[in-house]
Amino acid sequence: MSSITGLGFVPGWLSFKDDPTYCPKASTIFNRITMSLHPSTGIRISIGFACVFMAIGLAVSLGAVTPNKPYGVPDHRRTEYEEKIRLLRMESAAIETAKRNTSPRVSIDETEYDFGYIDPGTNGASHEFVVTNTGEGDLVLSPAGSSCKCTVAKIKDRIVPAGESRKVELIWNVGEDVADHYEQRAHIETNDPTREQIELTIRGKVRSQWAFHSDDLLNLKGYAGQTLETSCVIYSQVFDDFVVLETEPSTGKIQVNVKPIRAIDLVGLHARSGYTIKLTYSAPQTHLESFDETVRVHLFDTATETDHWIEIPFRGKFGKPVVFHGPELDASGLDLGTIELGSKKEWSFVVRFKTDAPPKDAHIKSLEPEGLIASLHPIKRVPNTFRVTIRLAEDAKPTIFRFNKQGYVEIADRQHPDLSDWMPLFGEIIPAP
Repeated sequence: MSSITGLGFVPGWLSFKDDPTYCPKASTIFNRITMSLHPSTGIRISIGFACVFMAIGLAVSLGAVTPNKPYGVPDHRRTEYEEKIRLLRMESAAIETAKRNTSPRVSIDETEYDFGYIDPGTNGASHEFVVTNTGEGDLVLSPAGSSCKCTVAKIKDRIVPAGESRKVELIWNVGEDVADHYEQRAHIETNDPTREQIELTIRGKVRSQWAFHSDDLLNLKGYAGQTLETSCVIYSQVFDDFVVLETEPSTGKIQVNVKPIRAIDLVGLHARSGYTIKLTYSAPQTHLESFDETVRVHLFDTATETDHWIEIPFRGKFGKPVVFHGPELDASGLDLGTIELGSKKEWSFVVRFKTDAPPKDAHIKSLEPEGLIASLHPIKRVPNTFRVTIRLAEDAKPTIFRFNKQGYVEIADRQHPDLSDWMPLFGEIIPAP
């Protein structure tokens, strides 16, 4: 059987059939394939293998000498692309050389800037900071990230020769859902050994599409039976004209009154339109420790046909309707101490009804122990206020009213029985020596 090298165009390194010492295993496999076939078939297979290997070798050779075309760059802009690459490489080399300088010095007069009020969704709000090189060598400025991806630092010429200045531009893209005060920072690295990093800060107050303001919505204080009144302002710093479509209090005890805000009051809020929301809460007669209500307000801007719901919290505490005051009182009550039978000593304190209307018929509702007597007298100079006096009864008997068997005095209004409270009393009545 003829060797494929006899064809005259197959490289010698492919002729492992005639040179089995070069690749014995491959030669054996090749011999088995070709010997098992008709001679002409074996020759054709040999030629096929040779063509495949030649094609691979040719492709490798061409790839070694033909440069790859940049992806996405059309042929007519190839020259422009290569020029930009060349300039970038030159700039990179110049920067690396300049970074080795140890004599540049950074000078910057301003590192913070306040945009003031800015609309939500504003893109491209920018400010330029000026950096001066007061040293002797080239100064290199390199962006080193920011506190938010919405803030970008741009530097056109990163190399600042001695005595020259460059502008660093900070660009802020404000989101649609951002409101109230906002602040971002960007960092610039330098090759100044005395100041390796510059921190630049931009801040602003993003205008609110919808907002409300009040000083006391979350800390209201009242007393059982009292009517609480407070108000808040709903306003927009973006929309020139909006309306209140409806209000939804969480309880029927809250009444809502809506009135357009005066133009002079809009100035202090930096608002373009707004309403005063007056809230009236009718507290129950019985004592409540606290309350937590809400009022939902439906707003609609007529120009943009945008609607929005605002939820106003309405929270506070109701104090006791009857309050006791006196220098001898403490958190536990009034301690009368040890009282001897026949003693003429008296104890007094002040009680005040915390109601809008004065009590109709205030009185001592009950008193314990039986050996004590209490009287109630109005204080004319102070409305709804009375003085309570306690003394020992002539027919009192020895008793101890401490610990689990304490005494008390209860004050109430006969016309409004729910308006009542009691004061704990402690002490002991003992026989006279």
